[in-house]
Amino acid sequence: MAVIKKSALMVELMVTAGLVCCLAACMGDLVYRPEKKIAPAAPTVAEMNPHLPPMPDMAANNATLAGIDTSGIGVRDDVQIWIYTNYTTNVKRTVLMTMAKTIQDVMAAPPKTAEEAKNLDQSFKDAAMMLKIVRGLTQREADEMDRLLYTQTVNTPERLKAYLQYDLLLGGGTIKR
Repeated sequence: MAVIKKSALMVELMVTAGLVCCLAACMGDLVYRPEKKIAPAAPTVAEMNPHLPPMPDMAANNATLAGIDTSGIGVRDDVQIWIYTNYTTNVKRTVLMTMAKTIQDVMAAPPKTAEEAKNLDQSFKDAAMMLKIVRGLTQREADEMDRLLYTQTVNTPERLKAYLQYDLLLGGGTIKR
């Protein structure tokens, strides 16, 4: 009987020691825990492109056809930021900024004659053609970028009305989006 009591006591001590070790492992410094490395925060578009203007107040930006262009390059600030946020290659950015400038010209100084409208349309077509020959860009992707730029720039009822008037001066053939 004494042997059984000693065996039971040994089992009890071993179970207790095991529990203590488990608790110590979960809470204590006895367990090696490598430091979690925090990945550095990815730089924002503004940090990578310090020349970008700040995002304008959307109510003020949408109050006029031309919107806000603090940088003075002929493209609304929100459109410029959108281009730089969504497209990372300089080629795409340059072509899209050229296309955006043409659309912005329609908004800022709507053409009064068919001749003025045709000149703007030719500028847009030239830039759109450049987009379609960007290496690695499919026709479908180029068309989608064109469509997205259109929806980003012609984003209020007043801007749509101005664009439709421009389209009428051209004979109604530009809207394919």
